[in-house]
Amino acid sequence: MRLMLNVDRLLLSFVLSILAGGLSYWRGSLTRSGWAGAVAVGTITAGFGGWEWGLLAVVFFVTSSGLSRLGRLRKATFAADHWEKSDRRDWGQVLANGGLVAGLALLSWAQPSAESWAPAIGVLATVTGDTWATEIGALSRATPWLITTARRVPAGTSGGVTLLGSAAALAGAALIGCCAVLFGAWFDQGVALWILPAAIVGGVAGVAFDSLLGATVQAMRWCPRCQTETERRRHGCGAATTPLRGWSRLTNDVVNLLASAAGGLVALAVQLTSR
Repeated sequence: MRLMLNVDRLLLSFVLSILAGGLSYWRGSLTRSGWAGAVAVGTITAGFGGWEWGLLAVVFFVTSSGLSRLGRLRKATFAADHWEKSDRRDWGQVLANGGLVAGLALLSWAQPSAESWAPAIGVLATVTGDTWATEIGALSRATPWLITTARRVPAGTSGGVTLLGSAAALAGAALIGCCAVLFGAWFDQGVALWILPAAIVGGVAGVAFDSLLGATVQAMRWCPRCQTETERRRHGCGAATTPLRGWSRLTNDVVNLLASAAGGLVALAVQLTSR
């Protein structure tokens, strides 16, 4: 089979990705490496998958970047205490959130008969739901509970969830599903009844898996001065941290990648069972 490539779409995707990434870098949403990663992911996703793929990725990125500005001062302090990285996404974060979608876009081009649209929806629903849960859930005044035991834990504990964050995750996943239906109709890909349920079920399952990994095997460290867990090797107070639990190589970026893959598989299962 001879593979056909829409060169015009690929080039336009490249140009638009450079412009969008540059604007995000200028606004402080991306680092330089994050800009480069966004160009690669955006070009491949829209250039090989199609405009409906690219627009769905744009929905994730635009909404997530916008939400990162809510309560930014409070989040900056929170990030310094608990999160390994700031809200300026680097190449690792970009690839953890968008790398699988770009790979599925390549698969859809190389193997047009492959089931790739459903997993892509599940992946994007997961990363959108997870980012929304983090950005909005961090503003919750309620005490989180640990997903594995339901016991109350301090804010910032990996695997801790709140009602506000959970609602945000559901809303983010549902938005991706609604947009997938809209873009599919817009670009004459047809509208299937499984799309919205796949996005919601896949996204929520992926976010839950992310929290489960965070509560069990994600690498976490301990600040002896502040008596708190953190992802950072050096805490916001300046003290060096020590390993607390989890696997040393299972960073937050790796957890996000695994969770998005789980969400994609669940979305595919929803599609297959709907036939």
